[in-house]
Amino acid sequence: MKKCLPPIHIADRRQIPAAPSPIRKALPYLLIVSLIYAPVAAKDKSKKDSQDPYATAERETAPPVNAADLAYRTILFEDFTVPAEWEQKARSLVTATQDQAISRLSSTQAFNKIAKKQDPVPGDPYLDVKCTLLNYRMVSKKARFFAGAAMGTSYITYKVQVYDGKSGALMFQREISTENNAVAAAWSFNDKNLPTFLGNVLGDYLALRARQDKGVNVLPLENVAQAGTNDQAK
Repeated sequence: MKKCLPPIHIADRRQIPAAPSPIRKALPYLLIVSLIYAPVAAKDKSKKDSQDPYATAERETAPPVNAADLAYRTILFEDFTVPAEWEQKARSLVTATQDQAISRLSSTQAFNKIAKKQDPVPGDPYLDVKCTLLNYRMVSKKARFFAGAAMGTSYITYKVQVYDGKSGALMFQREISTENNAVAAAWSFNDKNLPTFLGNVLGDYLALRARQDKGVNVLPLENVAQAGTNDQAK
């Protein structure tokens, strides 16, 4: 007798689900990643393209300065003011900030003179820069090595006042500051880099304000009227 095979029902075939391809499996994850990292990439690009001193300070080379655009080609720095209780420990870090600002501006080769203020003062127009240490905390390398992120952050804040050297009038004033990330510092020991970074910020800020247009297209002017008559009389 001829053996008959059972019939094959098409419906039975349709009940077997097709295995999704690897690409289809990955699509949801790719979408999530794109949503997370696209804004970050855009932010990083915006930061990289910015001419704000906090953005340019991250670059090893100072932004180019055109000597023809400058109203002041001489910038002199007075010794930074440090509160008496911090003098012994903080003087070295403020000196590092000042030296870096001078080096940063000098590297542009657009100025006639960038230096610490000494007598006699120059005959040509110049900016007189005075900085005061307002607040700081520096975690030592030894403490960071043994305690890591538990030591917290390091930070520095200065008050910057910029005067016209001839008239003594206060022209610009601003607070500049920086603070690191405690977790990142535990791996990179970047506490020691904060004075140098702020030196770059200060130098790039002064390069803008020394221009004929005062760099207002990059950084709006400060309200110096809040400084008070005592400051303006210095």
